[in-house]
Amino acid sequence: MDAGAPAVEAPNDIRIVPYTRDRDEDARVARNDAFRDHWGSLPTQSESWAKFVGGEHFRPDLSRIAVDADGAIAAFCLASVNEDDWELLGASHAYIDLIGVVRGHRRRGLAPAVIAGALAAIADAGLQQTVLDVDTASPTGANTLYEGLGFRATERSVAFVERL
Repeated sequence: MDAGAPAVEAPNDIRIVPYTRDRDEDARVARNDAFRDHWGSLPTQSESWAKFVGGEHFRPDLSRIAVDADGAIAAFCLASVNEDDWELLGASHAYIDLIGVVRGHRRRGLAPAVIAGALAAIADAGLQQTVLDVDTASPTGANTLYEGLGFRATERSVAFVERL
C-alpha cells in the first residue's frame, strides 16, 4: 500500500502507543496469546523474540501497541525496515511483520486501530509504501481488514503441501 493511513479510532479504554523496548517481554506474551489458536503457530521463546525485537531491521518507532486501562498489551502491529529491499520493490517501504489481538480483546476493532497507528508512523517517517503478507485462505477475514485499510494485492503465490 502507498504510505498513508485512514483514521481509525480505538475504544475509549484503549490507547495506541509506540512500541518501547521495555515492553519486549509483554509483547512476546501478547504475541503468544494472540497466535495460540492460529493453525501451525508455536509459542515464541524468549531467545528468538529477543533476536527479532533486537534485530537491526525491527523498528519500534514505526510499531504500535494497543494498551488497555491496566497497561496490558491488547493488540500490536510490529514493523521492520530493510533498506536493502527498497531497490527490488522500487520504493522505500516498511514491512509489517506481526499483527495480533490477544484473545480477551478480540472483536473490539483493535486490529484496524493498531494497524492505522503504525501506518501513520510509517507515513510520518517519509516511507512510500507499507508491505505485508497474508494467507488469502485465512478464515479470519484478514484480507477484508487489510483492503479496508488501503492495502491491495500486488503479488500472489501458491504453496503445495503433501501430507504423508
